[in-house]
Formats: sequence, C-alpha cells, structure tokens
Amino acid sequence: MAQGIASTRPAATGLHPGAVVGGRFEVVDQVDEDPQGVVWSAKDQQTKRSILVRVIKPEMVPSAAAPEFREACRAAATLTHRNIARVFGVGRTPKGEHFVASEWIDGAPLSDFIQARDRDGDPISLRGVYNVIAHLCSALSYAHKKGPHGTLRPSVVSVTRGGRVKVRDFGVGQVLLGAAGPSAFRDSDHACLAPEVKRGEPATARSDVFGIGAILYELLTTRKPGSDFVAPSEARDDIPPEVDRILLDCLAPDPADRFDSPESVRNALLPFVKEANSSAPPPDTGISVDIDIINSVAPPPEVEIPMISLAPQASFSPPPPPRRGLMSLINQLSSDSKQRWMVARDKMDHGPFSARELIERLNVGGFAGDDATFNIDTGERRPLREWPQFREFILQREHQDTAAAEAAARVHAQKSEKRSSAMKLLIAVSVVGLVMIAVGGFLLSRSSDAREIAETELDDLFKLGKITTGEAGLLPDHPTRSRKRSSSAARSTRSSGFSSYDDAMSRAMELGDASQSGGEGRLTGGQVASVMNRNLNRFYNSCVLPEVKSGGRPGNVKVDLAIAGNGSVLGATVHGGSAGFQGCMGNQIKNVRFPTFGAPRMGARYSFTVN
Repeated sequence: MAQGIASTRPAATGLHPGAVVGGRFEVVDQVDEDPQGVVWSAKDQQTKRSILVRVIKPEMVPSAAAPEFREACRAAATLTHRNIARVFGVGRTPKGEHFVASEWIDGAPLSDFIQARDRDGDPISLRGVYNVIAHLCSALSYAHKKGPHGTLRPSVVSVTRGGRVKVRDFGVGQVLLGAAGPSAFRDSDHACLAPEVKRGEPATARSDVFGIGAILYELLTTRKPGSDFVAPSEARDDIPPEVDRILLDCLAPDPADRFDSPESVRNALLPFVKEANSSAPPPDTGISVDIDIINSVAPPPEVEIPMISLAPQASFSPPPPPRRGLMSLINQLSSDSKQRWMVARDKMDHGPFSARELIERLNVGGFAGDDATFNIDTGERRPLREWPQFREFILQREHQDTAAAEAAARVHAQKSEKRSSAMKLLIAVSVVGLVMIAVGGFLLSRSSDAREIAETELDDLFKLGKITTGEAGLLPDHPTRSRKRSSSAARSTRSSGFSSYDDAMSRAMELGDASQSGGEGRLTGGQVASVMNRNLNRFYNSCVLPEVKSGGRPGNVKVDLAIAGNGSVLGATVHGGSAGFQGCMGNQIKNVRFPTFGAPRMGARYSFTVN
C-alpha cells in the first residue's frame, strides 16, 4: 500500500486528516477498510516515521473484550523480528474507538501479490514459494515463545517492495474472533482458520501450522483451501507429489495429525526446493532474488533469508554451441533412453519422454523451443531451447525451417513461370525431399509392408513415422450422462465385454481408503501417459496392425479411461477406428495397471496417433 495525500472525503471514524491520536500520531489519509475497521496512514511526530493507525469498529471490541484486546496489543508490541510488523501502541480515538499504531509496510498484502502473479500468468516458482514460507516460519518460531498468532491468513501477511515478508495481528485476531465471531474476517479468510480456532478453542502452534498450509496452498495454486481442493501437483507440473503430502499434513482437521511446529514444515519442504534448483543459478541480474539458494535448514540469526522478488526474473540465454550434423545430435540423444522429460503445452502435461522421443515430437511439430520442459530427475524447469541437450538441434531445426520456407517461396515464384506440369511436380518433390532430409533425417524411408512393421520394435515404428507416443489429460469425475454415446462406442463396449467410461464413472463406489490419503489424490496426466505409452507397442501389434491390414485408418485415437484407486481400469471408451478395433483396444486396456492413489477412482483421456 502506498501512503496517500490528505483526503477530502468524510471520515468514516472519529479520525480525520490532521487529527493527532495518542499525543504523537498525526493522521494523513485513509488507505484501507476491512470488516475490522479503517486503516489510516499517519506520521509519528517524535520519530518522523510513517506508520499505520488501524481504528477498530466498536462492535468488534465490546466493553467485555476491551481488556483482553489491549493486552493482546501490548504482547504484540514486545515482538521484535525482521518478519513481524512492529506494534507501537494501542489507544482510544476522541470517539472512544480502539486504535492500534503499527509499522508502515511499503508493499502489498500477500493475497494481492498472489492475485497479481496469477493475472500476469507468472506463477511463483517453488523456490519463491519456499522463501515466503521460510519467512513465515521464521516469524512464527520466534513469536511462539510468547504465544501463537492464531488467525494466520494471506491478508495479514505483506510483501515489501524490498522483498521481505511481514506478518501482523499477532494475537489480536483471536480476540476479535472471540468477540465478534466470523464477521470479524472476510469470507475469503475463513478457510484459512484452523477448525479448532473456528470452534472457539484456544489457538496453539499447530493452529498456526494450519494457517501456513492454507497460505502454502494459495501460493502454489492461487486457490483458497476448501471444497474444490485440487492437489498442487495436479495444478502445476513443476510441483512434486511429495509436496501434496506435506500440504495435507499441514491442513489435517485434527491438530494431532499436523506438523508440530513451523520449523518442521520448513524442514520438510527444503529438500524438494534444493532438488528443484540443484543446478548452478544464472548470473545475478540485480533485479531478482527469487532464485537465491537457501543452503541451510535453520540459518543462523545473523543470516537473512533471501527475499521474495516483486520484479520479473530476467531471462538468460547461453551462447549457441558449435554446430554439428543433425544425425550426430540424434545419435547422441538416442543413447539416453530414460524417460525423464515432461513438457507443458496447451495447459497439459505431456510425457514423460526419453530424449529421443522428445526430439521426434519436436521434429513433427508437436513441441516448440519455447515450451516449458521439466527434468524429472533434477526437478529443474526451463524452456526446451535452453536445455543444452536440445538447444543445438532446435537452432539447426529453426535454421532449416527458415531455409525451407525461403526455398518454397523461390519454388512458388518459379512455378508461376513454368508451363510444364511435369516440371512443376519435379520441383515440388525436390523441395519436399530437401526439407525431409534437413529437418527429419532420422525418419528413414522404409518399406510399409505390414509383415515388416509387425516385426519391428516400438523405436522402429517411430522411425517409420507409423505411430507417435501418446499424451494424457485428466477428465471430470462426473461426466454428463445426457449426451448420447456414439453407436461405435456402444458397439465397442458390447464387443469387448468391457464397461464403457461413462458406465464405470457412474457406478456407486465406496469412499476412498483412509490409508490412501483419506480419499484424496489423483494420478497426473504425465503418469497416465507414461503407463499407456509403455503398452503402446502391444496396442499396435494386437489392434492397430490388423486394423491397417483391413484397410482401416485409425488416425488420432482417443481413449477415455475410468481408473480405480487400486490402479485397475474400471472401463474405457475408445474413439476412432472401427468397432472391431475399439473392441480389441478395450480387451488390451483392461489388463493395464496404473499406480495406486487415494481417491476411489478418476477419469483420464489418453490419445495417440497412427499415421
């Protein structure tokens, strides 16, 4: 919030610009208003510092609660920590309302900071999220020596322009909640309060752990914790599933099931942040410290926790490597067969892929150099073109694309001058041949005889361009039943003896197994794709090949999967190809097994292409 100039609007309380309260705080302007009261900017006439004066509404502090409120403010004034907003005093306005004078924070509430990053499409990195949580844990660990905060929520946390996190309202929120009930807080804040606090029970350190979890969830997903809970690893492809478990332990309804202290939360998160940033950081640009590495679990008191950046990170592009032949690059990448690469495109996770598979998808236009790519092994995320393994190939590919486009333009000009249709055909074939050699040298020309294809391995099918690795995304738990299924899908169900996706998802089921996260959790799209891709060669030999031999052209095949929490497939509906092909696919898919997860079931759509 920025300090305002003198206001001419009517005062909403007993204060007005120019008024002096507490014998030393001169009011300047009204800067905010919330359910608890009105916030004014002011100047301390003794220190000449800018401060905040929060005037509390009378109904928030009835006479019976006034002593407890003043005592909470005095206790907060004894807290002196770099991540806690200082309280300078408590008093009464000329009209008798309670006011609290506190530190001026030149920055923005954390809730506004999160919303701004969400609007800009610039999610806070896992490193940045950790830094916020580390600041909070540092403040709370210090304050817990005197008592818990009790009502921790994003609206009482601010990020200064210098990147420091500041927490305010220690103890005060508990008094207001006890005196005025839920009306003391914004509706958006209710989900951040621990269940025992909302029931009127005294807050504990574990109550603040719940607040940390609520803030962690909002930082990761920009959502409020509530009935529409979505696991962070499903909302973002750069969040490991283990972070979901940490979050759920923070938000456990029973305090006994939560972490016992803020430090425990910070220590649990730190290994994943280190893993996600195991490579050397780029040179310091002077405008962002969001990526600074936190090397210790519990830094000594004199060491500052890295601050959170309010400015966008500068991009760093390494110089292009020396050029080599495309085939040499492809052969080198083919030696690494591990599926370690995930790609985010069109709001979906694709993969995991081996380096060879990723290059094949890039070569046919499935991915682009600017697509965000995630290394599962290291946790590092960056645009595909900035990975040394792929950068040279992408540069040469783009160069060849440009050359091909220029060649095509020249051919087009020449074609207009050619009268011979035979000459036109020859030129077109030549241009296509040049492009195929330059861009896709590893897609070798081979016989398309069905017997030869049936005997090849999956890697050879990719070389032949007959099939591409599939991708998957998640489907809603309750699909619409009113939409009429296609006759082919119905025939698929009957011919295979296998339940359809809609029927499987509509069955009544038991609640999730409490041993599996209490019914929470889902597989990610990347996990579904990985399992199905491992079965792709079997699908091809058993179902695709007979379909092709009979004259069918499956093209882009989509499979809607109903997956049970124990990893079995409850049902599937295949879109594409003949009824026989769909039935064959159903028979193959019902034998596929996925990793177990906590929810009773989930829906996913997997697709692959047969050329």
